[in-house]
Amino acid sequence: MIIQTPAIALHIRPWSQTSHMVTWLTPGHGRIVTAVKGACRPKSAFLGQYDLFYTCDLLFYRREHDGVHAIRACSPIDLREPLRSRWRHAVAAGYLCDLTARVVPGQQESAALFSLLSQTLDRLAHGSETDDLRGLLLWHEAHLLRLLGLLPDLATCPQCHLPERIWLRFSLPSGRLSCPHLAKSQPGEASLSLHRAVRDLFLSLRDAPCYEAASTAVQLQKKAPGVNLLLGLSRFLGMFMVFHLEVPSAVRRVAWEMLDTTPTQKPA
Repeated sequence: MIIQTPAIALHIRPWSQTSHMVTWLTPGHGRIVTAVKGACRPKSAFLGQYDLFYTCDLLFYRREHDGVHAIRACSPIDLREPLRSRWRHAVAAGYLCDLTARVVPGQQESAALFSLLSQTLDRLAHGSETDDLRGLLLWHEAHLLRLLGLLPDLATCPQCHLPERIWLRFSLPSGRLSCPHLAKSQPGEASLSLHRAVRDLFLSLRDAPCYEAASTAVQLQKKAPGVNLLLGLSRFLGMFMVFHLEVPSAVRRVAWEMLDTTPTQKPA
């Protein structure tokens, strides 16, 4: 069956001296992998037609079982050329594409995930140079978890989580705040401390429909001088995603270190 669909290039790996294996995100078929034979030959019809972060019009032969599909044609729709000259933005885009390739299932409808990644890549490519890229990544991760059905439950209990209680206990296995009066923690259960301001920051990002509406992140950051709420939230989401999505932490940690411009602040 021949399929025509828009697709975002997530990974490009060498297959041979002249061929590539390309991982794509498509709205109707989720994550797919295509073999592009002879892609590096001087007279190849695919030269310049795809690259990382491109949105392309893809035509491929679909296999009924999950595997490598054969590409027939490809033409670029959105090149996102500014990412070639903004190294920090390219780091953020590379991390998001790698994360998407790891967590999005193959051969499943993924229109909402495709729309989310397109929106974030467009912001990285065409947004302001003054954008806080760390806040944008956290906004994207919050909405990615929502679309995957894995949002942490940060609802507070009126008996256990009184307003004057600044530090909360979060259980990683259950994915929610610990309530001692409901259930006791199991021996050796993985848990972590979560600052109430970090919780509020996550809820603001989760409820913001677009990055522009997520300006609350910057406002909350200013209300806590000397405390890096973005770094605190990054560490919380990093541990949560490693536990529930089983993704390696190294890529995310390196990307965050390259984007962090406030190393002197302590995390909440």
